[in-house]
Formats: sequence, C-alpha cells, structure tokens
Amino acid sequence: MCGIAGILNLSGESIPQGKLEQFTDIMYHRGPDASGYEFFENRQLGLGHRRLSILDLSDAGRQPMSYANGRYWICYNGEVYNFLELREELVDIGFTFRTNTDTEVILAAYIHWGKEFLHKLNGMWAMAIWDTHEKELFISRDRFGIKPFYYHFQAGSSFIFASETLPFKSLEGFNRTINRDHLKAQETDNYALEGRGLTIYNGIYSLLPGHCATLNLNSSEFAPKRWYDITKRKQDRSAYTLEENSQAFYELFNDSCRRRLVSDVPVATALSGGLDSSSVYATVNSIIKNGGAARMNENSQQAFVATFTGLESDETEYAKGVVAYLNGQGNYIGHGDVNADLLAHETTLFDSMTNAPLYSISAVYRGMKNEGITVSMDGHGVDEMLYGYKDMVYNLYNDFHNKRKTNATQDISKVLIALYHPNHRQELNERISAEIKLNNSLVMRSKRIIKNSLRQLIKRDELERESYTWPMFAETAGESYDFSDMDIPERMLHNEFFQRTLPSLLRNFDFAGMINSVEIRMPFMDYRLVEFIYSLPFEHKIGDGFTKLILRRAMKGRLPEDVLNRTFKVGIGSPWDFWIKNNLKEWYNDQLISRHVIDAKKELSSNASPWACINLSLIK
Repeated sequence: MCGIAGILNLSGESIPQGKLEQFTDIMYHRGPDASGYEFFENRQLGLGHRRLSILDLSDAGRQPMSYANGRYWICYNGEVYNFLELREELVDIGFTFRTNTDTEVILAAYIHWGKEFLHKLNGMWAMAIWDTHEKELFISRDRFGIKPFYYHFQAGSSFIFASETLPFKSLEGFNRTINRDHLKAQETDNYALEGRGLTIYNGIYSLLPGHCATLNLNSSEFAPKRWYDITKRKQDRSAYTLEENSQAFYELFNDSCRRRLVSDVPVATALSGGLDSSSVYATVNSIIKNGGAARMNENSQQAFVATFTGLESDETEYAKGVVAYLNGQGNYIGHGDVNADLLAHETTLFDSMTNAPLYSISAVYRGMKNEGITVSMDGHGVDEMLYGYKDMVYNLYNDFHNKRKTNATQDISKVLIALYHPNHRQELNERISAEIKLNNSLVMRSKRIIKNSLRQLIKRDELERESYTWPMFAETAGESYDFSDMDIPERMLHNEFFQRTLPSLLRNFDFAGMINSVEIRMPFMDYRLVEFIYSLPFEHKIGDGFTKLILRRAMKGRLPEDVLNRTFKVGIGSPWDFWIKNNLKEWYNDQLISRHVIDAKKELSSNASPWACINLSLIK
C-alpha cells in the first residue's frame, strides 16, 4: 500500500531535477516508510514511489522495483492476496525471487502471462510497468477501483499520473483549474463524477476500474480499454436453494477474509456494530481461533469503534455486544471533540468535494495508527450489492407499485418500513398499507401521484432514480458500462456498485485510511464473491423483511441475534450539524464570513450548503 507517481514527457524533454521528487512527496502520508525515484530514457520518464511497508519490511521491498536484469520496472500501489499461490506457480515454471513481496510476483506474472496476467490477480491495485526494451508504459487499475489512479494526458506533450489529485496543484508546468460543469454536477449529485472517471479539475481524470492502457514514447493518443467486464462473469445460481447459496457464500467470504489477513504488520477491524463490519470481525476471529492464515501477524484481533455518545448515530452498544459475543478486544474512539485545524487540513489534502467532512471516518484509522495498526479490515461493498440503502428499497417499492405487482410491493414494503427508526414504523406501516389498498382498487393510477404520495409518506427528500441512467452529462473517461438492458431491480445494483455510490465511497475511504498511513482491505470485494452475489436470484438478496438476506443467513449462529436481525441503518459519518452548534460553532461562524468562503460561494449555486462553500474554499 503506497503512493505512486509518474511523469512521461512525450515531447522528448528531460524531467527537471527535483520535479518528480516534489510531485511524489506531496503524498508522504501514503508511504512514510521509504521513497524511491527512477528515471529512464535520459530522464524522459520518471517513476516515483512512497512506501507503506506491509509485506517484506526490509529494503528489498522498495520501489520502483526491477526484474529480469532491469528490463522491467514497476511502480505499484495495492495488495495481491493470492501472491503466495502465484509465486509457487511461477517458481515451478522456473522463475526465481529475491524478495518476499507481492510486487515482485506481479512483475514475474506480467512477464510470463503478458497483459492477461491481470485476470490471475486477486486484490486491489493501481500500477505502472515500464518495459525498457519495448519503450512501453503499461498501466492498470483493479476490477472495482479500490485503489486510485489519477492522470493527465496531452498528446505529444506528457502523460502524468499520481494516487491523488493534490500533487497536480503544485506540479511545475501544469495549471490546475476547476471544471465548472463538473463542479456543478458534483454539487447536484455528490456521486456524479468518480464513476465516470472524472474529477472537478480540468484535465485530471481517473483511470476507470477494470481498465488498462499502454503508452510508448511516441504516443499520440491515450485510449484506456476495459479488461474486466462483470456482465461476462456472472453465472446463474437460481437452481440452488437459499441454504445452499448461503453456505457457498460463507465459504467464499471466509476464504476472502483469510487471504486478507496475510500481513507482516498488525491487522485490525473497523467495527461499526452494523451487520457488514460485524460479519468481517466475526469471521476474522473465527479464522484466528482456528489456526489463522499463512504469514499472519499475531496481533490481528482488535476492533476499533467510532462512538458518538448522546447522538442518534451512536452504535457503540451494538459494537460492544459483538466484541463481547466473540470475546474480542475493542478500542473505542470518541467523537465528542473535533479539532478544527485538523478537519481543515484533511479537507485540503483530500482535494475534492464531499457532502460532509471525512473527519469521523479518518478518526477511526487515526486511532488505529496511534495503537500501531497499519492494516484495517472493513465491510464495504455489501450495501450496493444487496439493496442495503434506504433509497434503493424505496425505488424497488416504487417500481413494483407502478407495475401493480401487489405481492412484491407488500414484501418490499416490510423491508422499507424496517429500515426506519422504530418510533416511526407503525405510522409508516399504516400509510403504506393504505397506499397499496388504494392502488389495487383503481384501474388506472398516475405514476406521479403514487410517487408524490410515497414521498410525503416517508417524509424524506430521497434521491429518485427510477431508470438508473446517467444524469447530467454523458462525458466518461474510458469504456463505461451499459446496464440499460437490465430491469430496474438488477440495473440498480450494478449502477450503485460500478458507476455511482461505491466509486465515490472507495475514494473517500482510501483517503481516510491513507491520510493516516493505514491500508484498508475489503473482504466483501473479493472478485469471486462479487461475481457470486451478482449471480444470485433476487429473492436471495432481499426478502422476509430484510435487506442483505444471504449475508444474514450465512452469518446465522456466528453473530448476536440483535445484530443479525437489526434493520435500522445508521452508517458512519461526521455529525456535522451537532458540531457546528457545539464544538465547531466559533470556527464555523468565522468561516462563513471569511473572504475565501464568500468567494467560493460565488462559484456554487444559490442552494449550495455552507459546508460545500467551506469545502471548496479549502481546496482552491
């Protein structure tokens, strides 16, 4: 886990002394353990690296790393969890290795299998490989975009890349400016850009997940191609019972957790008390109690919990229940106090727009680092695959209701009601029942009336995306997925995971971890498990009053019943409204009248939130 950077001058000019080093070292937090810089072709190409040591802590693991007598060089950020098996396979073929890293295995795999080697890798990555003989730079990003890769390309001039956008701000010869259309789209929909490979900046793009590309010294174009396609990887699991699929699910999930425990440094679990992170923590503890994983650090049983005492978002009691149930060790990180200077500093480094500060998220990993933890196991990805969000269930209800599918509507209404706070469920149940009865009694009913009625019913300004198509504009950097031929329930899952919500959340959590020099591993995003889930029938994903049905069945007997059957969803996030009325009140009021925030507000719409104005002022 690291920070990578590169400059390829297609004009033939040499990279000035210190330019690559400065560009790379802005990301010091991503890799405080070591740095490396290599130049090729009379300094026409430079690769930079900041190292966070996790596998092979010796200097042998430094990057950029070479192989085959210096022909191939790699600059790599990520982890490949099946590298031990790949290493054995390559040794049997005749390859030799001088380090105990996954990085060296990746290079050998590239040499042996060519660009098809990507399909052999199980992990997360953003990488660049330079072939000194062919004068080619090969770049790639993992299937789901867990690790970031930002770039700028100008034909005949340069190709520049980094793990974050901030380095471009101080890059000599590059004028980083905000793209007004992109900023407007981001303001309207916080998830509008990342899944398209776009940023709020002109000329800075994100290599799309599952994409790769090749450039040479004479490249006149840059055309990323999709190397991984989920639509070609699914199989039909509808012939299996829920019990059979649940067992297969757990076997895959258990193996995914086991592989992600491989580390030469301590691993911990970020535990919220919700179903997803609790499932990760329970499975990790089970693996450790049953012998552990190969090459696992012995200090890998701790859980770190964000607490919000006195707030509705506090889930501490659930997390404590999980820790006690598993006889584990919990570390509790309070969020009553917030450091305004640190919040502003993190926002500046994040260099993008969010709908709330990332402070509470990053505080969990900051707490880990203070306790000597370098790797976190997290539960991301499940909500997007198994209808875990309230607005997804709302859209299911709306779709079934409009299609007059009475039984399906009634089943989904039970799930929808359960997602709300218990204090509101009885009234909600009565009004939904009346809505369904009224709909059944009419021959024709306006969709608009139904939607408006339900909106009043749930008293929320939920985001409505009936068709789940791309809004705003069509610009995309790469070969975007097209899920338009799927029905709405299936299209919804694909869109949330591959194009909309998850790409932005992955960006946010990657930064929240790496700003504290902590790597985040995500067992639910093992590609084998993702492909398995997308192969399941609808009724195994949601039903019986529950979202994430198959996960609940798979974890039965492995978690406390109150966590297993819990439906009211909170989610971790900064209690911004509470802070600005308490701890951040003075700082917040000073910000609102500052010249920088006032200037930023002029660039946003009249409806822009105060936080959006502060956010923009801090990154400009």
